[in-house]
Amino acid sequence: MNHRISVVLATYNGERYLSQQLESLTAQTARPFEVIISDDDSTDTTPELIAAFEKSAPFPILRWKNTPGLGFRENFLRAASKATGEWIAFCDQDDIWRQDKLEVCQRLFEDGVTQVVHQAELIDNAGTKTGLFSQGIETTRIRPPLFYDVWDTFLGFSMIVRRDVLDILPSNRRFVDYIEPKHLIAHDRWGFFLAQTLGRTAEIAEPLVCYRQHSSNLFGKSGRKQADGDIRLKNKGYIDATRGMLACVEGLPDTAESRFPGFRRQAALRVYASALRQVEARGNIYELAGHQAFAEFMRLISSGCYRGAQDGRLRWRSVARDLAFCFGM
Repeated sequence: MNHRISVVLATYNGERYLSQQLESLTAQTARPFEVIISDDDSTDTTPELIAAFEKSAPFPILRWKNTPGLGFRENFLRAASKATGEWIAFCDQDDIWRQDKLEVCQRLFEDGVTQVVHQAELIDNAGTKTGLFSQGIETTRIRPPLFYDVWDTFLGFSMIVRRDVLDILPSNRRFVDYIEPKHLIAHDRWGFFLAQTLGRTAEIAEPLVCYRQHSSNLFGKSGRKQADGDIRLKNKGYIDATRGMLACVEGLPDTAESRFPGFRRQAALRVYASALRQVEARGNIYELAGHQAFAEFMRLISSGCYRGAQDGRLRWRSVARDLAFCFGM
């Protein structure tokens, strides 16, 4: 398989930090095959910065402007659909890539690997380093398919995904976002879901991006923007999303096994069906109160409902969350 990498950059009113990111793309020791820039109807000088970059970049640039804007989810996925490289690297407008990011990631483009993910260095507005953002990556290694919790993810700037992973289902087949259920799933969580279902994940224990933290971040270092509101509504979002995951696996084409030798359809169906049963069962707790809710909690924990669908490990955060609900905390 070729190692050509398409960098997909989505922009919106990014004039403050964009030049630093563009410079870090130009400085890559392994040049991108192409850089695709999709601007979401910016009203600042972002389009002018992109036009100037196109004239000087040492690699092909494909750019356009969405009018009206699509929102970051559709902007990223629309841009990714234009990519012609074998791998897609999502790129945020306000970060700074380490100059060997693409070179280091390419070393893990092994047979069966469908996504490569890495750590990041946190920086503030001024670019001062403030700490490590590990995303749980402790050492460089290869993880098997379906290793992660089905509701986990890595942030898009830290992911490089095989293009044929994103091509296997049309993006309009996406399910609701379990973090923000009023939207369809974001580009990175969509890519993560497909990639970890279809193949192996390469983890790199090196901070290959400076991940900027500022007031306009959609997601901070926790990696998730927590939804507000009633726990019943939050759980419904997870139920709807997990039903969608299962439907997507059921709808994968018959050619999936030949295209992705690590894909095990029946194993994937079992994992997502088990995850769906778990969130549906936990919904019963939220319809009760006091000792009745606690009794239901105890029944579920004794039945294994709080063990990961993919590996059987106890999901302590879910246990803690539901205990807090039972005791009104």
